[in-house]
Order: sequence, then C-alpha cells, then structure tokens
Amino acid sequence: MKKQITIILFTILFIPSMLTGEIMLFGQNLKLPRFTVISDTHFENNTGEGAKVKVPKALKNLMSQKPQTDAIFVVGDLTNYGKLNEYDQLLNVFNDKNLIPENTAVYFMMGFNHDKFPRSASGADEVKNILGFAATDAQKNFLEKVKKPLHQFVEIKGYPFITLSEGGSNPSPYNNEVKKFLEDNLAIAAKKYPNKPIFVFTHVPPLNTCYGSHKHEGWGTDIFTETLNRYPQAIVFSGHSHFPIGDPRSIYQEKFTSVNTGSTTYGEVESKILNIGIHPENCNKVTEGLIVNILENGNIEIERWDTYRNEEILPRWIIYAPHDGSKFHYTKNRNGLPAPTFAEGIKPVASNITTNSCTITFSQATDNEIVHRYLIEILDNEKTIASFRKFSQFYLNSETPKELNVTFNNLPPDKSLQARVTAIDSYNNSSKPIQSEIFKTNKK
Repeated sequence: MKKQITIILFTILFIPSMLTGEIMLFGQNLKLPRFTVISDTHFENNTGEGAKVKVPKALKNLMSQKPQTDAIFVVGDLTNYGKLNEYDQLLNVFNDKNLIPENTAVYFMMGFNHDKFPRSASGADEVKNILGFAATDAQKNFLEKVKKPLHQFVEIKGYPFITLSEGGSNPSPYNNEVKKFLEDNLAIAAKKYPNKPIFVFTHVPPLNTCYGSHKHEGWGTDIFTETLNRYPQAIVFSGHSHFPIGDPRSIYQEKFTSVNTGSTTYGEVESKILNIGIHPENCNKVTEGLIVNILENGNIEIERWDTYRNEEILPRWIIYAPHDGSKFHYTKNRNGLPAPTFAEGIKPVASNITTNSCTITFSQATDNEIVHRYLIEILDNEKTIASFRKFSQFYLNSETPKELNVTFNNLPPDKSLQARVTAIDSYNNSSKPIQSEIFKTNKK
C-alpha cells in the first residue's frame, strides 16, 4: 500500500512537469535560478560568538529556506587575515554537507582589506590566475586553498553570473586586468543572454550606489563604474561595509542595480553619524544574507534574511523586467516619506537625576521603513546644552528594544531642564520631537 501511495504522489507531483520540461518539487518551480549571497565571513574573527559559530548558523538558516538554492556566492573577506589556516576553517564549514547540500555550488570571491593582509605564503609556488598574470602572495593563499580562479563567468539555468576577486593594491582594490575581465564578460553575457539580467559579484561596491558605498562612507570603488553604466541589466552584489541590509538604501538603481549584502560576522554603520561610532550596541549579534529568486514574469525577487535570528526582513525587493533601466524603482528620487512618528502621548522620562547627570528613557518611534537613529537633547530654556545621537538598533529585527536610554553627564547643578527626542529615518526625515516634563538637577 505504501508503494502505491508513493507512486501516486510521484505521478501527481512530477509527471505533469516532466511533460512540460520543468521540474516541480511540492509545487515549487525549479527551472529558474534561485541563489544565496553572503559576505564578510571573516574566519578567525572572534567578535561575539565568532565566525566558526556564526557562519555555520547563518548557512543552516539560509539553507533551511525552501526550495533549495542552486548556488551560494560568498563575496569576499572570507578570512580575517588571509592565512592558510583561516582558509582551512572556511573550507571545513563550506564542505560540510550537513550545512550545504551536495548539489549546491559555492563560489568564493577574494576580498580586499582582510583576505589580502599577508605578504608571503611560505612554500607556495607562484600561481597564475585565469587571466594569466602573476598572483600576489595573498592570492596564492586563496588559489592554493580554494582551487578556483580568482574571477569566473558561470551559467546557471540559462542565466549569466560574473564573479570578481581583488586584483589591486592600496588605494584601489582592483586593477585593469580585473576591469578587463568584467568588460569582456559583460559583453559576452549581454550578447548571449539578451533581455536577461546579468548577475555580478564583487567584494567592494561600486562607488556612490548602495548603502555603504558612498565616498564619505569610505567603502566604494569607481573602477567599474564606467563599464557597468553601459549595462542596465547588471545587478551587482557587494559587501565590504558590513552595513545592515534592513536599511532601504541597501538597494540602489541609477544606471544599473547595486545591492548591499551585509555581513556574516558583525554589523557597522556610517561614521560620524552616531556618538558611539561605527559599532553601535549589539552589532556583534548581526549576521545577514540574501536569497534571490528569478520569477516566471522575468522579475527578480530578493529576500533579505536576518541569519542570526532566522527571520526574513520585509518587504522583499523586486527588480522589474524588462531589465533595460525603464522600470528602475529604487532610485535617488526616493525620499523615504512620511517621516517617523511617535505614538500619541509618548514622552521621554528623566530618571537617576543627580547633581550633574540624568538618564533619559523613551519609547521608539515607527516609520514606513525604518527609524535609523535619534537625536536626544537636553534643553535649558529651549537652549540645547547637551546632545547625543543614538542608533535605533533596527538590525536586531524582532529583538529591537522597544525603549532606549541615554545617560548624560556634566550637566549644570540645580537647573530646571527638559529632554527633547527626535527620530530620524534613513533619508534624514525627522519626526516631530517629543519632550519630557521639566526636571531639576540636584544642588551641590
């Protein structure tokens, strides 16, 4: 009886699809590519739980999403210092079939600042990459362990994929040989696959595109810009910045599409925007990744995943067909409006008041996308005498604190003061501020 049931199920699930040349798995159409993108695994980095814990956990959570992905692209800074033993740690994880199914391909890109730290590889013979030019010592380590070319053109289910590894030196993470590889293979892909997207993977993002790539943030490169500008069908995935993918600026379209892939070790944010610096609270509890689906109508759907908590970050991004630039949606014209709002009647509360200090506590505001940060001010008769810029910690998703607090020191004694809090979104839209009741510091 069990055998009969199995045959009937096989007939229902598979035979109709076999007749049409498609493969179906419990209603999921697998004839089109579905792939995973992660970045900045940093093996031997021990921030928080460390890469040897965080990366397997991230992979387990991503691979548990169904249907199974065809490939995983790891877009650089695979290791913390580019050492051979760090590549061993990397490969031990990615060769674990309990984490990654046998038929899921893995593509590694060499990063710039971390994978390229060493200047010698003891005992390693000189290795030449696929382009024929001599590899650096750091590249030797990558090639010796990964045993794949630095740059690759691959085809998956009738779609083109281009991977780029580092190939330069300070201040440029790439050189003209890498640029030529991209130019040549974009031309090949565009000719062979007209009207289809071309997926490009590189550690360092194209300058002034997605979140983390802008000049003032310090993480982008312009070496590929002129080339990519000729291909609106190019969709470029990059890491390097560790900036969280929950920020809507992590996808950007102008001449092509640029996507920030986050980090698999710890998060960062832009400098000089918070008082606490580029590593705000709980940034060691942030690991992220993407799953990309090509849909029947030609659209590209991007799932964003908090791989630390196994939670999807919504909404999904859609890159609309035709891939000629005419349907670009995530452009510089986005303004993020409406601005954040606080719930009716919410006020900051002052506590732990001393002669020259106090703690200000407030409930978080809401936004149509995310609240990025807060400006907390201490007022003396409407004059600001102290201020603090605090991150919302939106990258913690379901664990984002409902309340935040800031302690101020060096306040004047015996003064009647008031706290004012303003919520600010990713596009610098500010809420209407909320103010506390008047409170008084203690006398000396």
